[in-house]
Amino acid sequence: MKKLNFLYFFYILFSFSFAQDFSEKLKNARMGLYISPSLNFIQTDDNQSETNSNPGVVYGYALEIALNEFHRIESGFAISYKGGGITQNLNATTITSDYKVQYISLPIFIKMRSREIGYFNYFARIGPSINIKIKEMVSSSIEKNTNPGLIDICIFLGAEYSLGGKTSVEGSLFFNNNITNALGDNQDPHALFHQIGIRLGFLF
Repeated sequence: MKKLNFLYFFYILFSFSFAQDFSEKLKNARMGLYISPSLNFIQTDDNQSETNSNPGVVYGYALEIALNEFHRIESGFAISYKGGGITQNLNATTITSDYKVQYISLPIFIKMRSREIGYFNYFARIGPSINIKIKEMVSSSIEKNTNPGLIDICIFLGAEYSLGGKTSVEGSLFFNNNITNALGDNQDPHALFHQIGIRLGFLF
């Protein structure tokens, strides 16, 4: 009984300490808005297919929580426009399909940040992003559709410029590497929607 009482006391003490620490981290959290003009392109598993790129954009809200001086967790949500074109030659028939798909993206990133140099901090950000389809526009001579969800691995390299306190502006280059098939089940070829672009944001 004494052991149970001790464990219960230890659990309460640990929970209270964790809650205080988490509350303190939330007080020091930063929020922000960003927009990311991008270039969308498609990668397929069919060497006979030709692909075309098209412009895209990502914009959203970010929440950043500091783990320590040099590491942060970032999450939030975004609206992302992905897509591109595929031209296939099947039995002397040319099939051209153009995809314009809108997703809501839910990222979980780790941000590795340098010491401040002048007014600048340099950083790398990496992590997965879950993309849930909101709307699609597919132009094709045969019926085509896209999967309801995608997973990306996202990589950013960039810098922040401090405006004082927790407020800063940031700019980064990014690559969203889609790792799950973008097209509907049982469709040929399998394809991945990739993005490369520039992210511009304001954090406070």
